[in-house]
This record gives sequence, structure tokens and C-alpha cells, in this order.
Amino acid sequence: MWLRKPRFSVSLLAVLSVMPVTGCNVFEESWEWNQKLTVEVLVDGRVVSGSAVSFVHWDEPNALGNYGTDYRGEATVVDLGERGMLFALIGEGTKYIARDTLRNELGERLYEKLFPKIEQFRGTREVPRDNYPLLVKFDNIKDPATIKRVDPENLAASFGPDVLLNRITLTITDEPATEGTLEKLLPWWSAFYNRQLDGNRYRSANSKHEFANSLNLLNFARD
Repeated sequence: MWLRKPRFSVSLLAVLSVMPVTGCNVFEESWEWNQKLTVEVLVDGRVVSGSAVSFVHWDEPNALGNYGTDYRGEATVVDLGERGMLFALIGEGTKYIARDTLRNELGERLYEKLFPKIEQFRGTREVPRDNYPLLVKFDNIKDPATIKRVDPENLAASFGPDVLLNRITLTITDEPATEGTLEKLLPWWSAFYNRQLDGNRYRSANSKHEFANSLNLLNFARD
């Protein structure tokens, strides 16, 4: 009885033969690391700090030169006691903060050379001022619409006299990404899964709380 030979080997050869032409790479290279952001605040001359760890992933560029990237983790929280809480939010900048903090020291500009060095790096460095995350506070922690932007150069305006930002540091670490902290801390969390922080479902130019309307839970946690 004659058996038809499988065509898999021919198909695979066909795919491999066009790879140089299409720019496809079935063995895509990627880089990832965990980074701990620590915010230090001086309160009456005493250092108060908070930390959170984020996971960052990068893929090599596709045929169009675009890099695939992702991140997960939570905002950093600094508990200032009776003065309130300071939050350093996560967002698009989370993916770039290690790049911008370390590339001069590591001596690389090309991602394909820089990112492997970041993966291997272990240590703590101060984050440049231009790369600070968005800092916020709540006038009333029970009401997300009361969120306010915090000026890193003038924490006293938000938290009272003798409060100032000391520094923000980044550590490439083996610690796992932070999760579950903010859900327990913010009492309104479960009611805002599909809402902006002003309570609206979508961004709106007519919101009474414009800044709150620009933010949602993904600025605080992403998994």
C-alpha cells in the first residue's frame, strides 16, 4: 500500500526560505527584569520611604522596527502618617525608567546591547529628575475624585511644612513584582474596575474633576 508522505518538512523549508525576505524570526529574542522603585521623603528631617517592584519585558523589533513591550506591578506608596500618603504611579514610563537611569553608566544606546546588560545588572541608582514617575495624593483617601498632582520640587505644598522629596532610586532586583497591596489599601478599589477615578466610564472634557478623569486603576496596578 502506498502511503502519502507528510508535507511538513517541505512546508517548514518553505517558511525558513522566506524568513530573510520577510524579516520574520521564529526565535525572537527578548529581555526582562524586575525593578524596584524606592521613594524617599524627608519629614521633619527624618527619612520615610516606600518601595514597589515592577516586571518589565521587551521583545526585539519586528519587521517594521517596532519593539514589543509590557510591564506589570504596582505604584509605590509612601505613608507619611497624619500628613497623608504619597503615590508614585506606574504607566508607560515604567518601561523606560531603567533604560534612562542606566544607559549612560552601561555605555550602550542600542536596545539590543543595553537590555542584556540591564538584565545582568544588580544594584541601586538614583533616578534622574526628568524620569520621575507621576506623583499624586488624595485629599480624602476614601474618595478617588480627590486625587491631586504632587510637585516633586514642592511636597510641602501638598503635605505641609518640613516635607520634601529626598530622592527616588531604582534597583534591578530578583524580588518578585508587587501585587495585591493597593487593592487592600484603597477602599473604593473594587468599584472602579471599569471607571476613571472621577467615576465616569470614559474620559470626558466635561468632567468636574479633570485630573481624576485622566486616571484609572491601571495607573496604580497592572497585571
